[in-house]
Amino acid sequence: MKKLILISFVFVVLSCIIFTSCNEDTTPPKLYWYNSAGDIVKTGDTTVLLYTKYVDPGVYAEDNVSKEADITIVNDAATVLSVTTDGYLRRTGDYVITYTAEDAEGNKAEYFRNIYIRNITEPFIKSYATTRNTLHLAETTYNSSVSADNRIPGRLRFPKVYAHTWDGSKTYFRVNADLFNPQNLSSSFSETISFMGTKSDKETPFFKDLTYEQGVDTALSFVMLKIDAQEYEDTAGVVSVYIQGVTDQVTDYPKSRIEYLSNSKTITRIVLELNVTKAGVVDKVTEVYIPND
Repeated sequence: MKKLILISFVFVVLSCIIFTSCNEDTTPPKLYWYNSAGDIVKTGDTTVLLYTKYVDPGVYAEDNVSKEADITIVNDAATVLSVTTDGYLRRTGDYVITYTAEDAEGNKAEYFRNIYIRNITEPFIKSYATTRNTLHLAETTYNSSVSADNRIPGRLRFPKVYAHTWDGSKTYFRVNADLFNPQNLSSSFSETISFMGTKSDKETPFFKDLTYEQGVDTALSFVMLKIDAQEYEDTAGVVSVYIQGVTDQVTDYPKSRIEYLSNSKTITRIVLELNVTKAGVVDKVTEVYIPND
């Protein structure tokens, strides 16, 4: 009888141990990504506009034991993304936000969301065949890759303006050109957002509530490029140079422009109309940029 009781006791103890071991929770939570529309998607990768406020689309947590309310989720977006005092994203680039999910049993897992911050000028970033005509230099053609400023929304950077040879040395200038729409947007310059402000507030970007897709689509409605006076020492280190966009004498609007295929948003060419003052001599310059693709 005693042996039977002992055997029964051992069986019960072993059953408890086995049962406890089999039901120990060692599985961390699983995260699923939401997109800006609130749909669950396969990847958390997100592209946003420079100088907008980043709003995390959010995540959905699931665990084999813990309820969703008992799962803790934290991320490091506040330290990864550089923002202004007003909360605007201040620099373009590719960033990774790390999410840590922890269930009620202390099981943790890390997940990663790629954030791509892009300038609204993104549609114009490409390689162009460039033709330069001036009063004082021979016509020439070369390739130039136009880029976007990494801090100023609406600003394009032309890296090989007025490329030529001066006293035996090759020289060129990196010129900033800003998207400009004085009819609908601010005509006053902002140090932080150029001419991307509204008529009522030059410091508030007109696209602040737009998605990346909406923003770049809107960018393809701009037809003017404003090139304010810029002073350089040329790349040969020879002499100070002033470059300024030419304006219409009647409207004072810039003549530098973006041209599109009729009734479309297909870029056919970008034209820079410039006055280049070098060694006291003013040269009238036209540069035509035709997309290589």
